Amino acid sequence: MDDVEILGVAHEPVWLIECDTRVPAGFPSPAADYAGEKVNLSEILLPHPDCTYLARVAGESMAGPPSHIPDGALLAVDCAIEARSGHVIVAAVEDGFTVKRLEYRGSQIWLVPDNPAFPPRQIHEQDRFRVWGVVTHVVTELIHGKLHQHVRTRNVMQA
Repeated sequence: MDDVEILGVAHEPVWLIECDTRVPAGFPSPAADYAGEKVNLSEILLPHPDCTYLARVAGESMAGPPSHIPDGALLAVDCAIEARSGHVIVAAVEDGFTVKRLEYRGSQIWLVPDNPAFPPRQIHEQDRFRVWGVVTHVVTELIHGKLHQHVRTRNVMQA
């Protein structure tokens, strides 16, 4: 089971300026003079702020397609959304937390990793299991910066 660290959320707005054009993944396209309106990132990531928390992923079981959630990623987890088959969820299983894809197969509940190197887990009636919320967004860094430093600092302090 992956470890998931539950974190609190600050509710202050985080404003970014949206570039009013799509960024091509192919050949470059000049985007000067396309600055658009300000976007409140908190509003996008936290549509239900009182029901949303952040969780940090520790492990590689969700690193495969389609979600590609890497070790160290921050997850926005919304408790106001009803978990459905196919959703990526954070769940309490026995004495720990995990992030997996929820699948209903008939009357059976399965927690399925996106990384095929890890086995799925069937939830049985006697298991202590609770869905804590649905993952709505994944925040990762492509260049190590503050998020990476925060993860390293917390890991060193907890060791």
